Order: sequence, then structure tokens, then C-alpha cells
Amino acid sequence: MARIPYVERDSGSAEAKQFLAEMLQDTTTSQFNFRDVPNIMKALANSPRLAKAISQLGQYFMSQLSLSPRLRELAVLILMKRLNCEYGFVNHIGVALNTGVTREQLDHIDTYQTSPFFSDDDKLVLRYAEELTLKAQVDDQLFRQVEGRLGMVNVLDLNAAVGFWNMMARNLNGLRIDLEPERRP
Repeated sequence: MARIPYVERDSGSAEAKQFLAEMLQDTTTSQFNFRDVPNIMKALANSPRLAKAISQLGQYFMSQLSLSPRLRELAVLILMKRLNCEYGFVNHIGVALNTGVTREQLDHIDTYQTSPFFSDDDKLVLRYAEELTLKAQVDDQLFRQVEGRLGMVNVLDLNAAVGFWNMMARNLNGLRIDLEPERRP
């Protein structure tokens, strides 16, 4: 059960109501196939300015990165898995599948290091996201390998995306955001 109340479209401040109305029109939200505003945004709407800032960052990371959406999703999935963030992992499954991540890859994300379902580039991105998530840093050799394979702008985008979704996972876990009923396994 969530630790703070969800703001609904008919409750909250005028600023919160406006934010929630804008969320319903947000194309980023539609990528996740939500029927309504996601619970995380309803919780964050208790502070509409914070919610709006996070939403804008989320839009950037979902639609404007130079990093391929498929590699982005692999990074998000592994960090959500490593941080035990069920909400984030479950909500990224559909997006990941739409970007080309396969069911086999979803099923073997925990053992990506030895799985035949991941390419060498996939494994580098997964390792980068995992290490940055668990150690809050990556060693020089791994950084150089990822930069050599993906290029400077993509490694910068990967690094920033991992940071953003780490923040989101910690918000989701810290606030104990509930999975939407249609998302529950």
C-alpha cells in the first residue's frame, strides 16, 4: 500500500488537477498503455511542480535519447530487477517488447552474463547499467568498452538514463507505489 495518497483528477489543488489532465494527453504515458494516469504520477502530484519536472525528464528519456530504445529498455529492466522494483519492471515489459526485446530476453535478464539470448553489445549495456546501479560507478575499462561500441553521445545518454531510472526506482520503492490493477501478475 502506498505511503502517501494518490491525487485523483477530482481532488487536489488546481495545479495538481491541471497536471493530471496534461498526463492524460502525454504520449509518453500512452507508450505504457495506461488506462489512467499512472499511480506514480498520482503520488507525485501531491507536489505538482516536482511531478511536472519528473514527467518532463521522463518524456526526454522515453522519446529523445540518441541511444536506441531497445538498449534503453534493457538498461531499465536490469536496474529495476536489481533494485527489486516490481512496479518499474512490470511497467517496462510492454515497452521493452515494443522496442525489440524478446520474451526470452525478459525471462533471462537475471542471467544475461551467460545467456545466449543477448548479444555482446547487449551484455555490455546490461553490465554498465547494473554496475552503475549497484556500485554507483563503472570502471574505466567498462566505460571505454561501451563508449567504443556505442559512441560518446550514446554512453552519455545511457549513463543519464540509468541515473534517471534509478531515481524513479527509488521513488517507487520508497513510496511503495502500487501496481495498477490491470498490471498485476
